[in-house]
Amino acid sequence: MKGMLGLLLLSSCAMAQSSLFLEAAAKRAKTTTDKFLEKVCDHEKDQIAKRVFWEYGSVFIAGEKVRIPRTCVFKDEESVRDFHEELKLSSARIGVAEITLQTEAMRSLLDAIDEAWAQQLRITPLDGTIAGTRDYQDTVRLWSSRFNRALDYWASRGRIRESEADAARKLEPHEQIPLVIKWEQARLWFSTGFNKSIFTSVAAPGTSQHLSGLAFDIVEHSNSRVRSLLNKHGWFQTIRSDEPHFTYLGLAEAELPGRGLEMVIHRGNFYWVPRSSPANSRLIRRVADSPSREGRQPRRQSPSYP
Repeated sequence: MKGMLGLLLLSSCAMAQSSLFLEAAAKRAKTTTDKFLEKVCDHEKDQIAKRVFWEYGSVFIAGEKVRIPRTCVFKDEESVRDFHEELKLSSARIGVAEITLQTEAMRSLLDAIDEAWAQQLRITPLDGTIAGTRDYQDTVRLWSSRFNRALDYWASRGRIRESEADAARKLEPHEQIPLVIKWEQARLWFSTGFNKSIFTSVAAPGTSQHLSGLAFDIVEHSNSRVRSLLNKHGWFQTIRSDEPHFTYLGLAEAELPGRGLEMVIHRGNFYWVPRSSPANSRLIRRVADSPSREGRQPRRQSPSYP
């Protein structure tokens, strides 16, 4: 009975916190929750928007010095280009790659890099220029690299009819997303290893945080000292399935719970995610019972560079 009561209390708390996140996102977008659902992210009616808002949505409460995305799902290249024209963007050479980010995010990242350097640490981009801001076609290329290979794999094994596969290849990228969601519900996984969701390794076209100029993928993500430095400068891990990925929120960590985010532990790392998303609801009790951040440290690794 006590266990059931505890779960009910946790669930009630989660519902209140999820409402807080929606309210915080709407306030940050300078609109009402109803208008936010109508104009920005109708996660109640659109299954793709729902996934984006609850799994990648931390970016919607970023600080006032940056521009948040105007929508959960950019439908095409033109809509992304129009959004990028509204942004104040800056570029810098980091490691061997030219990285572009929103100006305030870049300033904070360079501050973190300078501080890391003074401590004989490095913060370097993963996979070149796409570690920073991406355009719509970048997201399409990454999606297609997984989608087409998995489609061929399952069709060759008779799990997807050839006629269905041929029809899916001809669809626009944003039209392929509902099909993938349907197939993965039947455990036909579209990741590179065909053993987990495609969304654990790549965002659907037009949904990546990288389109906002507020995301950066780093090589040294497993180094706890590097993570702490990035956190200090407003960069946080916000997507549980994507360890190298950091999002610029431009806020102190202490401010994040008040904006409807919760800290969850996943594979020894700490992620700030919308609370409580459908994807995280099964974790409510486990996270609530987890040791404190001070009591449980993530795995450590020596810096990759001197």
